[in-house]
Amino acid sequence: MDYPETTSLEKLDKTKLQIEEKLHAFTRAENDKRLVEQHEDIKSAIALEPLEPFAKAYLGLFLEIDSTFEPIQRIYFIASKPLADAVVQGLSVVLNNLKDLPTPTDIGKKMADDERIELGYVVLVAMDLLTKQYKNKSEAFKCVPDDILSSALCFHYANSCEFRNIWVNDLIAYNRELVTSTLQQFWLAQMDKGVRYLPGLGEQLKTQQGQQLVGDIILPVLSGWSGYKKRTLNVLLAIALRYSDANKLLPIIENILETEKTLNPRMRMVWLTSAFILKPDEYWQYMVDYTYRSKEKLLPLLDYSVALLDEITLEVDVLTKIIRLIAPKFPPHIDDFGQLAANPQKTLRLFYELANRDELIGEQVSWLRTARVMKIVSPILNDVEKLNKDKHSNVTFPTFTNFMQNLLTSGKLKEKRSRFKNKL
Repeated sequence: MDYPETTSLEKLDKTKLQIEEKLHAFTRAENDKRLVEQHEDIKSAIALEPLEPFAKAYLGLFLEIDSTFEPIQRIYFIASKPLADAVVQGLSVVLNNLKDLPTPTDIGKKMADDERIELGYVVLVAMDLLTKQYKNKSEAFKCVPDDILSSALCFHYANSCEFRNIWVNDLIAYNRELVTSTLQQFWLAQMDKGVRYLPGLGEQLKTQQGQQLVGDIILPVLSGWSGYKKRTLNVLLAIALRYSDANKLLPIIENILETEKTLNPRMRMVWLTSAFILKPDEYWQYMVDYTYRSKEKLLPLLDYSVALLDEITLEVDVLTKIIRLIAPKFPPHIDDFGQLAANPQKTLRLFYELANRDELIGEQVSWLRTARVMKIVSPILNDVEKLNKDKHSNVTFPTFTNFMQNLLTSGKLKEKRSRFKNKL
């Protein structure tokens, strides 16, 4: 092939292109021979199966094709220009010809069985080509029936590849109800198969928009899926507490606590804490009895409670009672090296949040003082109550870092030890 005069950089690119073309000469000849009679059917997307390998090339799934080239260029490496032109045209119009596509449930079940539907790659390429034609992606989605959009979304997660489908977030914004219904069917189909990983869940939890979306479908996820890792469970329950109807969430939590007899203590603590947050009066004694003198159970309570502070606003009495359980076992005291370790810092964060309440907390602090075991944090309670009063007098409230530093400087985080402690 002849190339026009170019700069040295462009010559390098042309040379790279020529090398890549030579590497795939045999494949190109084979494809041309195999599909010589099908150009028209490919061009009009009547023949779908021949499009599948070219869709994979577009998505960068063939390691032998240099993925630094543009997606469409990869098709031209493995097909002559007449065939490649027909393929690109077919991929551009295929969404108009698709009938009886697999449903989200079908795709979910196949994925749970570790199977991939090859047609999914064709759909993903077609969606990419379509959405690139529109600055406003909503206009592109209007050209596609809802059932195809649903299947395309599932293929995005099921037919995984390195290719970035930039239209997914736009689809959520365009039709959140459709996406919610789709993911619910897709995930539930996999939960029925006992999977321990829900594709797309982690991606959605990374953004606030995605968390709100998961909040819409969290109830069936929580009630039907028992394969969580602890961190995932914490996040799911935090989203449920923030976005779901409490009257619908509580029965699910209660059912898990009642029926899941094999839950390990860390997991059960998180479920029980969630029930306590929703119905504190009813579950307070359960919390006391379950955590009694057990660091193994109090540690997940500490981790979960601190994580929740960034997601929801705990009722002041709920926060106070959590402090009552945690502070005696994880008091915010410096160690022998003058350092405040991670868990004591988390406890101190709970005290800070109590001080930062909009309501006066004198009653709550007085209740905490009635417990003899809280005497070890009495200096901190003094500061917490004072800060809370100052806040209501329009005194500038300190950051958590400044709050912690002030306590360190004043010596209030030093443990008052008995002279008999650590003695033989």
